[in-house]
Amino acid sequence: MTAAPMPAETTVARNKIHGFLLSLTGGAPVYPLVILTGLLAVDELDRAAFGILLPEIRAAFGLNLQAVLSVVALASLVALLIQVPIAFYADRLPRTKIAVAGAVVWMFFTGMTGLAFGVIMLSIARAGSGLGKAVVDPTHNSLLSDYYDIPVRPRVFSFHRAGSVVGLTVGPLAAGLLAYWLGWRAPFIIFMIPTLVFVILGRRLLEPLRGTWERRAAGAAEEAIDTEDIPPSFAESWRIVWQVGTLRRIFYSLPFLAVAIIGLATLSSLQYAQTFGLDERARGLVASLVEPVQLIGLFAGIPIATRLMKRDPGLILKFIGLVNAGLALCWVGFALAPNVYVAVGISMLTAALVSLIGPGLAAALSIATPPKVRSFGYAVAALWILPGLIVLPIIGGVADTYGIRTGLLLLVPVFLIGSVLIASASTQVAADVTQVWTSAAAQSEVLYQRRQGLVKMLLVRGLDVGYDGVQVLFKVDFEVDEGEIVALLGTNGSGKSTLLKAISGLVEASAGAVIFDGRDMTYAPPHEVAGLGITQVPGGQGVFPTLTVKENLHLAGWLHRRDKDRVKAATEEVLELFPILRERIEEPAGNLSGGQQQMLTLGMAFIERPRLLMIDELSLGLAPVVVGQLLQIVERIREAGTTIIVVEQSVNVALTIAQRAYFMEKGEIRFEGPTAELLERPDILR
Repeated sequence: MTAAPMPAETTVARNKIHGFLLSLTGGAPVYPLVILTGLLAVDELDRAAFGILLPEIRAAFGLNLQAVLSVVALASLVALLIQVPIAFYADRLPRTKIAVAGAVVWMFFTGMTGLAFGVIMLSIARAGSGLGKAVVDPTHNSLLSDYYDIPVRPRVFSFHRAGSVVGLTVGPLAAGLLAYWLGWRAPFIIFMIPTLVFVILGRRLLEPLRGTWERRAAGAAEEAIDTEDIPPSFAESWRIVWQVGTLRRIFYSLPFLAVAIIGLATLSSLQYAQTFGLDERARGLVASLVEPVQLIGLFAGIPIATRLMKRDPGLILKFIGLVNAGLALCWVGFALAPNVYVAVGISMLTAALVSLIGPGLAAALSIATPPKVRSFGYAVAALWILPGLIVLPIIGGVADTYGIRTGLLLLVPVFLIGSVLIASASTQVAADVTQVWTSAAAQSEVLYQRRQGLVKMLLVRGLDVGYDGVQVLFKVDFEVDEGEIVALLGTNGSGKSTLLKAISGLVEASAGAVIFDGRDMTYAPPHEVAGLGITQVPGGQGVFPTLTVKENLHLAGWLHRRDKDRVKAATEEVLELFPILRERIEEPAGNLSGGQQQMLTLGMAFIERPRLLMIDELSLGLAPVVVGQLLQIVERIREAGTTIIVVEQSVNVALTIAQRAYFMEKGEIRFEGPTAELLERPDILR
C-alpha cells in the first residue's frame, strides 16, 4: 500500500517556507535555525505563563508584592549563577547536547511549578525552570554564530528572536484560558509536551566548528579555517572576556537595564490586574495582542541591522541607544495610562521597540567576541545583572507603599542610565573585531607554515601593551623558530622586558596575538603559561636568595621530580660547568656574586628544560670572562631542544650567541634580521 501523494498546494507552501528560510540563512542549512528557534519558543511558554498568572499564584500562596519580587529575584539569581559554569563547558563541549539536556531539565521544573504546594517548592521550581535561560543564552547565540556567516547573522538572530515572540504570544493566551478552565497549575503541566517534541528533534543537531566564519573573514588559510582553537581555561576565559571593550561597556549597563526590564515585566501584569481590573483571561488576551507586534519590529529591524552591520557594527549599538530612549518614554506613558486601551496601545509600541534590540545586539557581539569564549562571554554578562536583582525587592516595596504606577516610574531613570552606557560601547566594536581577526590570522599563519615544514615556536602579531593608561608597546611583530636563539636588543626603556612579560602573561596585552606552538595564549595567566613550558629569567632576580644553592637546584627539577635520574644527571652537569657553584652549594644564593647568581639561574633553567626560555639582561654588569661561561650553558640549553630569547644591550654578545636579532626603540620593532647586519645600521646603533 503506497502513501497518498502530498497535495500540490501543500508542496508549494512548503517550498515557499523553505525558500524563505534559505534566504534568511544565505543558503546554509535551515534545520538548526528552526530547532533552536523552537526550543527558545517553548522556554518562553513557561516564563509567559508565570508572568500572566502571577496574581493567581500570589493569591494561592498569600504573597505581597515584595515577596513576589523576592521569589522572582531568587529564581533569577540561581539561574544566573548556573549560567557561568554552563557557558564554560559550552566553550569546550558539544553545545547542541548541552542545549538539549538543558531543555529536558527545564521541562521537569516547569511541571514542578504546577505541582508546587509551598513557597519553598515554588522558589525551587522557578529557579530550576530558569535553567532554560541559563542554557539558551550562552548556547543558542554561540551556535547560531558558528552555523551562519557574518553578513546573514542579523537576519538569523531576528528569526531566532521570533521564537521568543511566538512563545510570549501563545503562552499568555494559552495559559490564561487553561487556567480559567482548569486552574493556574494546569498550564505548567501541559507546556511540558511541546518542549518534549523539540527535545526529540534537537537530538539530530550537528555541532558546528567554532570560529569558522571569523577565520574565513580574516583571510585564514583553508587548513586553518577548519581548525578550532584550543579551549581556554576558566582563568584565561575571564581575562579574554574582560579585554573585549564592547563587552565591558555592556557589562556596566546591565545592572541598570536588568532591574528596569525585569521590574517592568513583573509589575506590568500587576498593573493590568490591580489598576485596570483584568482577570487571567483578559490579561492573556492583552498579551496575545501585544506580543505579536514584536514580529513587526523584528522584520522591520532586519534591513536596518543588516545595513548597519555592513557599514559599521558599532552603529548598531548607537541605534539601540536611540531605541531605548523611545522605550523610556513608552514606559512613562504606560505608568500614567488613564485607561486600559491607552495602556495596551503603549504596550504594543513598547513591544515593537523592544524587538529591535536583541537581534542587532547579538549580531554585534557575535563578531566582537572571540569565538572560543563566546558562550562564556554571554554568561559573564548575566552576572552583571545580579546588582539589579538586589534592587528588585526595593522596587517592590516602593510599589507596595506608593502604588504600582510609582514603582513603574521609578524604573525609567534607571533604564536611561543603562541605555547611555550601552550606546557608548559603539566606539569599542571596531577594535574588538580587529582583535578577533588578528588572532585568527596569526593562528592561520602558524598552521600554514607548519604545512610547509616550518615550525614557529612563538609568533607575536600586532601586540599592544600599556601600564596605567600609558601605552608601552605599539603593534609589535616578533617570531622565533623552534630550536632557535634570538637576540632582543634595545636601550633601557625600549620595551624589551615588557614584551617578555606580555609573552609570559605577567602583563595583559590590550591588543594583538601571542601564539605559542600553534596555541593562542595572548591572555593566558602566568601559571598556565609556565605549564606550557615557557620560563622567563628576570634580570638579576632569577634565584631564591634565602635558599641555598642546592635548594635552588632542587626546586628547578620540581616539574620533572618523577624522573629522578634525569634531574640528578642534569644537576651534576651544571655543577661541572660551574665548579664555583659546587664549592658554595650549601650557602644561601643571596651570598653569591652577580655573575654567580646568573650562573645558578641558567643552571636552574638547564635542569628545568623549558620549551621556551626567555633570559632578560644576560650580560648586564658582568665581566667578559663570566659572560663567556654563561654563553656556554646557553648553547647547551639550546642543544637540549630549548628555544631561547635573550634580551641584550651588547651587540657583541648578541653576535656571539644569536644569528638573528630584533632591535626595539620606544616600544616598536626598528630592526629584524641577521645580527651581523646590525653593525651596518648606524641609524639604529647610535
